[in-house]
Amino acid sequence: MDIAIITGASSGLGREFARHIADRYQRLDEIWLIARRHERLEVLASELAPSTHTALRVVPLDLADSSSYGRLGKLLADAKPVIRVLVNNAGYEREGLLRDMRPADMLAMIDLNVKGVTMVNRVFLPYMSRGSFEIVTGSVSAFAPMPWQAVYGASKAYVRSLVFAIREEEHPRGVNIMLLSPGNMDTEMNVRGSGGGKIGMLPYLDLAGTVKRSLSLAERGCGEYTPMTFYKAYRLLAKLVPSTLMARFTRLNSGGANGRGL
Repeated sequence: MDIAIITGASSGLGREFARHIADRYQRLDEIWLIARRHERLEVLASELAPSTHTALRVVPLDLADSSSYGRLGKLLADAKPVIRVLVNNAGYEREGLLRDMRPADMLAMIDLNVKGVTMVNRVFLPYMSRGSFEIVTGSVSAFAPMPWQAVYGASKAYVRSLVFAIREEEHPRGVNIMLLSPGNMDTEMNVRGSGGGKIGMLPYLDLAGTVKRSLSLAERGCGEYTPMTFYKAYRLLAKLVPSTLMARFTRLNSGGANGRGL
């Protein structure tokens, strides 16, 4: 049984991936939609069902909860699928001065962005084989230290390092792992015009175009995709300028503490 899996599928980028995958890969046997909001997953499945012959499986799980990995392992052991497409997308963001942030919010970012992304790979990679590919959602926040987004940026820097390491581990098996590093997106997690300070002035990506291009590049074995020339230039700048200077340049000074999650 060939399947695709999308985590963080209930909204935003994950929802858009689900739509494109259902349309693009009609020969899949199932698409698994994973997120913590059961009702939204059911709505998404009902929206996708008329346009695809692929079975849609709703899997309501909170990937910040360690008990979820055992449940996923059991589902996979029972189904014994081959995962052809994996979108490792679930994530959470919180802005603000670190000294003022609630410990629960900081731990939530670490639990989902670090632990969750890592354990999704541990659970799913054994079920991927030659020709399979994974897209991991990172962020341009990983390119340089970001005051007022310190924990989020650090968590995405971890994701960046993880992806490039396991990409090399899986290459001999013919499994491609690609890091997607998006900037601003007009989603529930980052509504256009809602960001404070510098971040609200940055350009926004075309969500459908980003997803379509990501799938095409991952299919062809690409290892990294940063959409939009502006963000590509920022990635290059972050490589050339010392981190201590970049931290002065990237400081948000938003004064906000907006929680965003999938």
